Amino acid sequence: MRKLFFIILAFPLLCSCAQPRVVDEVNMSQAIGYDILKNDNVEGMFVIPIFQQDKMGKYQILSGTSTTTSDVQAVVSKKADKPVLLGQTRIVLFSEKMVREIGITEITDYLYREPQLGNRVLLAVIEGKVKDVINTKPPNTNVNIGIFLSDLINQQNETGNGPDTNLHLFLRNALEAGGDSYLPLIKLINNEVAVSGVALFHENKMVTKVRTDDMFLFKTLVQHHWRGVYKFKLKDKKKSDIVVESIRSGSSYEVSQSESSPSITIKIKIKGQIKESMRSDNLTNRKMIKKIEREMEDDLTKQANRFIKDFQKKNLDPIGLKEKYHAKNKKMTYGHWKKIYPKMDINIETTVNIIQTGVSE
Repeated sequence: MRKLFFIILAFPLLCSCAQPRVVDEVNMSQAIGYDILKNDNVEGMFVIPIFQQDKMGKYQILSGTSTTTSDVQAVVSKKADKPVLLGQTRIVLFSEKMVREIGITEITDYLYREPQLGNRVLLAVIEGKVKDVINTKPPNTNVNIGIFLSDLINQQNETGNGPDTNLHLFLRNALEAGGDSYLPLIKLINNEVAVSGVALFHENKMVTKVRTDDMFLFKTLVQHHWRGVYKFKLKDKKKSDIVVESIRSGSSYEVSQSESSPSITIKIKIKGQIKESMRSDNLTNRKMIKKIEREMEDDLTKQANRFIKDFQKKNLDPIGLKEKYHAKNKKMTYGHWKKIYPKMDINIETTVNIIQTGVSE
């Protein structure tokens, strides 16, 4: 009984630790965007939903300028009728200029330390000005631009060619020695917001990008996935377009333990179904299926070799080869990796298995 008495007595103390917030008494951000200005100041924008029954989907954008991203929230709160809080933030946007010139590690480290933000908040890079994207009207009037952008990226990650990423995953890779990681790219195309590729980072700064045509292969190199679409041209007279939808795809890695001639073999495996074919041939013909598999293998291998050579040239490792090599060579240092990686022998082996040709068969 005495123990029960002390437990009951502790409840009010535990409850008093929380600070209750009434939605109507705060500005609860659902998206944040940052642009860099000419004087190296940072402009921050906060997408704030309006919680009123007759204003579903309505929102306001509060903005402010400061020398640091961490101070922008305080600057905006000073000009607002209610304090700006980050507890509902789903996505944080950075301009490409900002992450190329200033870098991103310090900014994201501040976000990671912010107790109001969850580790699964999405990050994205904007080609152009964040302000232009933030002020774009979403096609669905029942949601604000912040919700639309987070749903757009999640949809690409779950059913499209976008690789999985969030604040936690990004920092896990970016803060390691070398700091290679990636984030989704977003762009305004004909006044519509669209995913335009993947931004690649090395040692704090964005250095290059993966375009949409290459995103399927990039996703296959960095993770196993069950969705995604790959389009290529068949080597026939008409150069017919073939579209293959992934059913199960991914890569495995074989690492040599030789110090004199280090090498890695990347084995890409694709199981998929033909989603669309511009050929009139009967796709139940096994000979035609074999031709499609073989030519898709050649196309992916050629594309992967181009990727790897470009990564080696830039000493960029977004697919995590350093960690895979280190797992077999424990004495390797990052300095040693920087010396051997640009000249390392990296082989590509691709296997494609078309297991379905569509419901029409």
